[in-house]
Amino acid sequence: SKETFYPVDAATKASLRVKHGYDPKRFTVLGSGQIQTRKGVLDFVKLAKQNPGVQFIWTGGFSFGKITEGYAELEKIVKDPPSNLAFPGIIERSKMVQYYNMSDLFLLPSYNELFPMSVLEAFSTNTPVMLRDLDLYQSIISGYYLPAANVSEMNTELNELLLDPDKLAKLQAATKIASERYS
Repeated sequence: SKETFYPVDAATKASLRVKHGYDPKRFTVLGSGQIQTRKGVLDFVKLAKQNPGVQFIWTGGFSFGKITEGYAELEKIVKDPPSNLAFPGIIERSKMVQYYNMSDLFLLPSYNELFPMSVLEAFSTNTPVMLRDLDLYQSIISGYYLPAANVSEMNTELNELLLDPDKLAKLQAATKIASERYS
């Protein structure tokens, strides 16, 4: 809802980053969801390693504990992530608005989804969105997000956004329209 998820100005975005211990000047990519293989966390980590100048944040935790598929590998990464990647854990829903708002891009690299509320929450904060190119999204929200088939395409798209502020601004404008359409 617009009361819970809403956009903020650039100064507030910078102060939120400082408040949470992130660099206010670095491009910031947010991922969110349970830490599990099907959510594409390993691709998110790969992307962080390929882009050391970018801050990456993944909110969420191990909802299923040790029975999580790939738990041992994922737990090692969470305990010792690349220096530009943070795993702050499970964030209260009421505080997630701060994470969306301090991000320049919301990236959900899931391999399969029902329809994640996080995408609509990102739209509501006018945070540009990149998603793994799944049929589900194409049929519902095509035109409002940046599709990428795999980590290589995600990396290419991310680097284009870093180099082309106009492309990022157009993507942000699309999320604003999506927010109005789907709220």
